[in-house]
Amino acid sequence: MGFQLKIAEGKDAGKEFEFDQDSVLIGRTPECDVVLYDAGVSRKHCRIFSEGNRFLIEDMGSSNGTKLNGSAITRKQSLSDGDQLTLGPVVFVFGAMEEEEPAPEPNTDAAIQAPPPEGEGSTRIVSADKVKPRQKNKAEALKPEGNDAEPENLANLQRSSTRAMPSVRSRPGAGASRAGASSAAIERAAPASPAPRRPATSGAAAVERAAPPRPAGAAALSAAERARIKRESPGGIAQIKLFWLEASTNVRRGIIGGFVAMALLAVGGAYWFVMSQPAMLNLGNEPSVLGTQPISDVFGLGQGVRWQHADLKTFTWEYAAATRAVVIVHYQAQNISQGEVVVTVNGVDVGQVPPDTLASRDRSLELMVPPNLLKKGEVNRITFDNTKNPPAEDEWRIWNVWVEKALLPDLPPDQLEVEARNAYQRGRQNFQRADVGARNRYEAWKSFREAWLLLEAHPEPKPDLYFEARDRMKDAQQELDKTCAKLLLETEGYYNQKNFAAAKHTLEYIREYFPEFDQPCATHAENKRSEYGF
Repeated sequence: MGFQLKIAEGKDAGKEFEFDQDSVLIGRTPECDVVLYDAGVSRKHCRIFSEGNRFLIEDMGSSNGTKLNGSAITRKQSLSDGDQLTLGPVVFVFGAMEEEEPAPEPNTDAAIQAPPPEGEGSTRIVSADKVKPRQKNKAEALKPEGNDAEPENLANLQRSSTRAMPSVRSRPGAGASRAGASSAAIERAAPASPAPRRPATSGAAAVERAAPPRPAGAAALSAAERARIKRESPGGIAQIKLFWLEASTNVRRGIIGGFVAMALLAVGGAYWFVMSQPAMLNLGNEPSVLGTQPISDVFGLGQGVRWQHADLKTFTWEYAAATRAVVIVHYQAQNISQGEVVVTVNGVDVGQVPPDTLASRDRSLELMVPPNLLKKGEVNRITFDNTKNPPAEDEWRIWNVWVEKALLPDLPPDQLEVEARNAYQRGRQNFQRADVGARNRYEAWKSFREAWLLLEAHPEPKPDLYFEARDRMKDAQQELDKTCAKLLLETEGYYNQKNFAAAKHTLEYIREYFPEFDQPCATHAENKRSEYGF
């Protein structure tokens, strides 16, 4: 007993796949039986499996969920012929297949039998050597244009398992324990025997000579106390006294209980506020469209993250260029381990976010998007995908994300190499004189970058200078990041010491090191200037 999936909507509409195994995994990684190259599909999205004589589907904890006939599934559900399965941008039509009957003759070249007329319930029977058009037991779909071969990076996406975080157990309320202890102490302090008898009097004087007031929160009157009051008070006075004591005791207990309830409510409200604060911050529209200005909001998971995303965060941008160009994505990241966050562009892996270093908070990162993955005149998607979430809850964060379009010169290869070498030499000279002038580090970085981009327009194979210029550009960027961190820390120190003049002077001095806003430190300095009111 097997089944088939037919793509009803999407890029590969009409494509069919047949399966005869007990379980089929659908997702974005190569180990899946059906591989869908799209960022809207999770790495392990859903599973179709047989149970008895029926097929069921279950979601594997995907980010965007799985829909059966338009409704999101939250548990295992049975499948029937004609059911529609929606996974991100693709819609499958499910169809069960009957077991193939053995052929009357051992002829391996048997032709595919004609499909039954429309409306009949039987299924097509396909011989083993004819299933290639529908790719039996293995499927790929939504592969980007110009990427027919499986991307190299997809083969390397086997991730190490992560440790599960221990669950947080709430402590028993300390208030209730203390209240119980207090009641017990008061009960022990109550007199064990009635007070000495006094001559009976009448009227209000009898009430005035009643036993001393009971402590707040004391238990109800005991039988001995009730008898004592009746002995000491004549007739109706005893009943009034008993009523008054019991009523005042109940009132006091009610007041104490109200205060305890209010305290517990306040504690619970404070806990709810703290736990729900990240969600409350998520009011308004979450930024998702990239431009030339950095998005300062923090995305990811953990304390200080404005927009919580346990699994992935996707941005979009429109790409249009009259000449050849490359797109460079700039961002900052922290709380990242080796191989934890993979970057995909239009569904294809293009790299990984580097792991943390001592300067992770201040370093600037960039990633060049391969030109063959860009869609001109269309919306492009870049996704930061945390491979360890879900089900784990590893913290991670990205911020200051923006996109740069760099035009490539239309020059002959020889001329490209000449101009790139001149730019590279200027970069070396400025880098060697980095401590002579404040601007030299920036000029070195800019010259190395110019050489790199010039050779980006060079046809394959790239000259060695291309890789050398790219490495020197990274070295210069690290030096700029260290300088930025030092100056910002110095500014903060002056401000905390209330030396506002020195803090303002240091912020002005940062402009000499970072004269243009193509470096994030210039933006950091402007933000500090606004924060301090300078």
